[in-house]
This record gives sequence, structure tokens and C-alpha cells, in this order.
Amino acid sequence: MPEYAGGSLYPSGKKYPGDSAVKPDFSFNFSVNWEKLRNKWQPGASALETEISLVSYPVGPPHNVGGDGYTHSIPRYDRIVREGLESYEKRVLLLEAGDHREGLLEILEGIKIYRSRSLELLRAVHGPEKLIAALEQVPFRPARNLYEALVCWNFIYYIDGCDNPGRLDADLEDFYDSQDYTGLLAEFFRNVDCNDGWSAAIGPNCGDLTLQCLKAVNGMRRPSLELRVTGETPDSVWEAAAEALASGCGQPALYNEDLYQQALGRRFPEIPKEDLFRFNGGGCTETMLAGISNVGSLDAGVNVLAVFESYMPRALETSASFEVFYHGLMDSIAGVILETLDNVSAYQKRRAEYRPNPLRSLLVDDCIDKGKDFNAQGARYSWSVINIAGLVNVIDSLLAVRHLVYETGKYSPRAFLDGLAQQDRLFIADLRKCPCFGVDNAEADKLAADWAEKIFDVFERRKPWLGGQFLPSSIQFATYADAGKNIGPTPDGREAFSPLADSLGAVHGKDTAGPTALLNSAARLPLWKAAGTPVLNLRLRKELVLSALKPLVMGYFGQGGMQLQISCLSREDLLDAMEHPEKHENLIVRIGGYSEYFNNLSRELKETVLQRTEH
Repeated sequence: MPEYAGGSLYPSGKKYPGDSAVKPDFSFNFSVNWEKLRNKWQPGASALETEISLVSYPVGPPHNVGGDGYTHSIPRYDRIVREGLESYEKRVLLLEAGDHREGLLEILEGIKIYRSRSLELLRAVHGPEKLIAALEQVPFRPARNLYEALVCWNFIYYIDGCDNPGRLDADLEDFYDSQDYTGLLAEFFRNVDCNDGWSAAIGPNCGDLTLQCLKAVNGMRRPSLELRVTGETPDSVWEAAAEALASGCGQPALYNEDLYQQALGRRFPEIPKEDLFRFNGGGCTETMLAGISNVGSLDAGVNVLAVFESYMPRALETSASFEVFYHGLMDSIAGVILETLDNVSAYQKRRAEYRPNPLRSLLVDDCIDKGKDFNAQGARYSWSVINIAGLVNVIDSLLAVRHLVYETGKYSPRAFLDGLAQQDRLFIADLRKCPCFGVDNAEADKLAADWAEKIFDVFERRKPWLGGQFLPSSIQFATYADAGKNIGPTPDGREAFSPLADSLGAVHGKDTAGPTALLNSAARLPLWKAAGTPVLNLRLRKELVLSALKPLVMGYFGQGGMQLQISCLSREDLLDAMEHPEKHENLIVRIGGYSEYFNNLSRELKETVLQRTEH
């Protein structure tokens, strides 16, 4: 059991403080220390290895960038808070006898034991009577006030393995009694942070709890707070968001509510609007519906730059025109995408057969009522989010090929390939003069939009076994460094084995025309087709965030931007942190889809953050 270190919530601190052989894992059901398990229980270890081999993940490098069958999820916190798990147990007892029913009853029994042990610990250390009384009520009986609701919320968060906190302001609004809960929310957020937890959505209907969430996250790394923005978002919320971002925590990220709802409505016309309104990015920021969905969140990651690297040497000399080269590349990438999607579906089918998940079958609607496991199509809605890595690198590489080989003829195909392989100094200088994405260049952005649309449309040719649709995304959190380690120099000017571009941002160091130019370029992409979430990172000076956050964001969203996240750090602070990390232990940056301590990043990733243009 986690120690009780004071405060108004329990459990608290690290979720699994002991050194166990097998631990619950929110993505894969469990994680294993094989040496410990074999020492403790040789027959069990062998059986477990056999089971895992039956569900081996079929998509390997380079097409697992940021994703290899993850299943982040969000429990139905609001229903548990209002009904209590006793009502869940009654529904489970109505099921036909069998493994599904028995698995759910065992999970409920386990939760009862964990709650009893929590109460024993709190009584032994003379914990607050208010907290003890709350845990005597929840999570099995309905919460009677907002404090009990948050105690229940925190308890279920730990039971679920400390994954995603969900929609706090929206789902707790009817408990709100005009008191200030900022301190209690901050305590819960500290629990999320110390367990490396993930995303929570706030808005779009903003009230006092929304403001309190923004104040509570001020200066904190996690949860990754997602503000769902509309034209009606109050100025008070914009001001609180700007203050939080100016604190340097990278919170909140900003989401175009209207465009997300339109994009999801297009892909899922069968889902009622009230269910689509439960939108919440889970994991880094993969599109989910809180409490009612099973999303293969980053089921795979297609590395399109890796495909480009293998295609270019064999196709450039035989392509009579840029159009031939371009469409041949598209055919190659489409083939890789479709093969990857088929592999994901095969994995989902095997996982449903061999790896049930009774915990999430209890916590996510409608697994109980359908009598189906979470991994076997039990959730109300299902889909799969697939990560696209290297999209912008390929765009800039195509622009260089078109300009230097086919438009100006400055290099023959062979001379172009030789110059790239040899990293000729004059050749590299010519690459850097080519049109590029991210500087509001209409010529470059037109090709970028066409290319992205063709890529996104491929995902509509398949449906996942789990159900629903495949949703493309671009969420290269810390993975964009590793994604480039086996890729040589590319025509976007990238050096051999160096990181890829971060999600939909410009190739590192190329966004030199200001933040509006970068946002204009990104908005010309058909981002609504990448409904899994197209991440865009900006590094802005504090004074710009405090003075111009709303017009900058609303200008981008008005043109078709979907998502935006901001790091508010100076170049001077970052340089000092690289040389003196001990002085900057709380320095936080946005990296891909979430906030992270700068000191936790590899040297390569630190350098890419530094290379982002500071606007």
C-alpha cells in the first residue's frame, strides 16, 4: 500500500511502491519482472510467457513510432461517483454465469479489499476523520458532496492504474457548491504527476471549476490539461490559461472544440451528439470519449520518412517527372499503411481471445450490459488511433526533390543522390534554400496539403477489428528522436540518424518567419481528417503569451487548426538547464503530446527543443 503522507486524499504518492514480480499495467493488463517471477513461481512464469507469446505485437520497427498496441482509457468516473459500485455489482450479478461474470466479481472483491486496507491504514496513522468517513461511503455508495466525489475519483484513478483523470469540471459541476477546491484539485493533480499520469479535459462549458483546475495545474507537469476552446470561452478562462502557460508548465494544451465535433461527427455519424460531447484526449492526447470508449491509442506508428528513404534511391532515376515520383511514393506508403492496419486488426482479434481485461470491463460502459470484455468489443464505442511520424520531413524532402531535380534541373537524379549521400557542403546549402513548410509559403503549403490529404485518406480504406474507424494522428512525444536513428540523411536537410520533426511542427530550425507563419502553414493541412489529434508545438516568450494568447489561438483555429500546445521558456533558461541541470529540476517543456521535465529528456531531445524557434 502507498504510504499516507498527509493530505485530504488517499491513495496518494506512487501507486505500486513495492518491488513486485507482477504489477497491473493500464496499457497491457500487467508488467512483469521475469527474473523475480521465475524465482517466486516457476510454473506461473512459464504459463504467463506462453500466454504473452499468443498476443505478440505484429508491428515492429520502423512502424511502431509511439505506438505498439497501447490501450489508454478513461473510466466512467461520473457514473461511479453518482451510482456507486454497489449498483455495478447488482448489474454484474444479473449476467449469465461464466468467465466474464466471475472476472468482474473478482475485480469488485479486490476493490473491496483494497478499500478496507486503505481504511485500516488511515485509522492506524490517525488520518483525517473526514477522509475516513468519505472512504466509508465511496466508491461503493454514491458521493454526497464534491469532497466525497473527488475522494472517489482519486480512488478509482488508482484502481485503474493511474492512467487518465477524465473530465473533472464537466462531470463534477452539479456537485459544485461555490467553495474554492483549488487546493484539493492540486493535491489530486500531484498524485497524477508523481505517477506519470496522462490527460484531463476541461471545458467547453466553462465555470468556476474550470478556473480552479487551471489554477491548480499552475506550475505542474501533469496531468496534461486539455482546454476545449470555443468562441464562447470566457475571457477569465483565457486569462487563467495564459497565467498557467506563463508559469512554464506547458499547461493547458488548446483544442478546437467545434472542429473536433465536426470531424468526429463526420467519421462517426452513428454516435449521438451527447456522447461525442464526452470528448477527451487520452494518453498523450489520443481522441477518446470519456468512460464509454475503447480506443487503440497509438496502436501503431507509421514512419513515412523511413518509407521515403527506401523509395527514393530506386525511383528517382527512373521517374520521368515529379508527378511520377510523387505518385509512386504515395503508392508505396499506402501499401505500408494498409499492411500496418491489417496487422493491428489481427492483433486486436488475438488480444480479445487471449487477454481479457476485467478491470476495464467493470469501469467502462457498456461492457457489463453487453456481457462482453473490454478487449472483445464490450465498450460502447471503439476505434484505433494510428500515429504518422515524419510527415513534415517528407513534405520538405519532396519540395527539395521537385525544386532541384525537376523544376530547376540544377541536379540530375544521380547527382542529387550522390550529393545527399556524401553530404556535400554546397549541396546541403542548396537544400536549405528550397521552399519549405512552416513559413507561410503558398507553393510549399499547397503540396503539403495535397500530400497530407492523400495520406489521411488511406486510413479510410480499412476498419479495425475492434470496431469503428482508423483515425490518423501525429503525436510524436519523446519518440521522434528514436524514429530517426536508423534513417540516413534526407533532402529536408536532416542529418543522418538525427530526430524527425516533432509532430506537425516545421523541420527543426526552419520555422523562421514567426508564429503566425507557422500557424498559417499548419492550418492549410486538412487537419480535420487527422481526428486522432494533429499535435502542433510552439515556443513563445512569456510576454507574448500574456498579451496575445487568445487572438493567436483563435486565428489559428478559425483557419482550421485543431490543437496547439505551448512551451513558455526562454533560450537562456534552456541553455543554462543543459549546462546546470541541478538548478532547473522543475523546468517543464511541451514535448510531442504532453509536458515533461526538461531534465528527463535525452540530450538529443533537449537540442530539438532548443532548436524550436522562440517567438
